[in-house]
Amino acid sequence: MGIDWNVIATGLLAPVAVLIVKTILDFKLAPLLVKYFWWFPVRGIFRSKPINIAGKWEQIWESADSLGFSEISERHSYPVIRQFGSYCYTEFESKSKTYVVFGKIVNDNFVGDWFDKTDINGYFGAFQLQIIDTKTMKGLWVGHSKIKHEVKGDEWLWNKF
Repeated sequence: MGIDWNVIATGLLAPVAVLIVKTILDFKLAPLLVKYFWWFPVRGIFRSKPINIAGKWEQIWESADSLGFSEISERHSYPVIRQFGSYCYTEFESKSKTYVVFGKIVNDNFVGDWFDKTDINGYFGAFQLQIIDTKTMKGLWVGHSKIKHEVKGDEWLWNKF
């Protein structure tokens, strides 16, 4: 009686894949996965077919009367969304800081978190954007300020180029 290595390898493949995915999600490495592997075609692998919002966008967020972001130029940028299945990643700049937007497409909504890329104690929050069509998203952001220790929120508008 011999050992069938194909059966052993096949039997180990699924648990190893689950362990890798769980590790990625537990250590919050998913934004890096989407940032660097957005080009990998996963729409055919998974059964879900989320709306495709990948590409260059114009985004502007209202300041919630924040004195720190009173100028419209500080709240306006042109990020490129990278999409990996239903997960999306982008970065934008405001006042010489880079912010990361990471989220998931759920039905007709793009929901997730935004945070300062380099300052773990910097500005951060959550957002929910309704995907009106493949060229328009509109919704709200909420965020925590480390300066005033308060939570604010306002509108966020995205238009695709």
